[in-house]
Amino acid sequence: MTLPNDNVSPRLQCGVVVLMHTEAPQISVSTTHSECAAWFAQALRGDSDAATRLYEACVPLVRGWLRGRVGESIAEECAHEAMVMAFRRAEQFRPGTCFESWVRTMAWRMALNALRTDLRRKTRETAFFEQNDAEADFHDEAVFAALERCVAELPGEQRQLIRLRFQLDQSAGEIAASMGRSRVAVAVSLTRICKRLRTGLEQHARL
Repeated sequence: MTLPNDNVSPRLQCGVVVLMHTEAPQISVSTTHSECAAWFAQALRGDSDAATRLYEACVPLVRGWLRGRVGESIAEECAHEAMVMAFRRAEQFRPGTCFESWVRTMAWRMALNALRTDLRRKTRETAFFEQNDAEADFHDEAVFAALERCVAELPGEQRQLIRLRFQLDQSAGEIAASMGRSRVAVAVSLTRICKRLRTGLEQHARL
């Protein structure tokens, strides 16, 4: 494999190599921590083959470690992003330490942040239905009817998002996986849809 442009810095070139990988083949169990550290050093000097070997060695291990803790969708995303982050923060890696553990630590922090973000968004979305007087309001047939009208006015894909999130109680990550979209895009869309529905109900209340 050759690098794409001799005028681009070796570190950036190898970062591009990492970004280009979406699926990594199985690796030999004989890969050692010292080999990963050596490949990382070589990749930083512009060796794209070393960058490829490093990705193939580390990402499946980190992804597998995360999968049992945070689920497939977040594990896949964070394992890949942590490897990209490693090239951005190369100066923070201490020679003689375990490269995989360093990447795994970054991936774990990313995963925790993703879970917190999902929780905050889910809380905001749920709050849409949890006004102080929600229990009384939602026994009001007029309110139900207004909400149904607001939902019916949404485009088809937005109605589908509302159904998956609030009727089927799927998370943003689960919806993203089923619809072939990113988790962040789904979460942002849900937040905007809820704001639109809230505005519609507020307009109904003023009538």
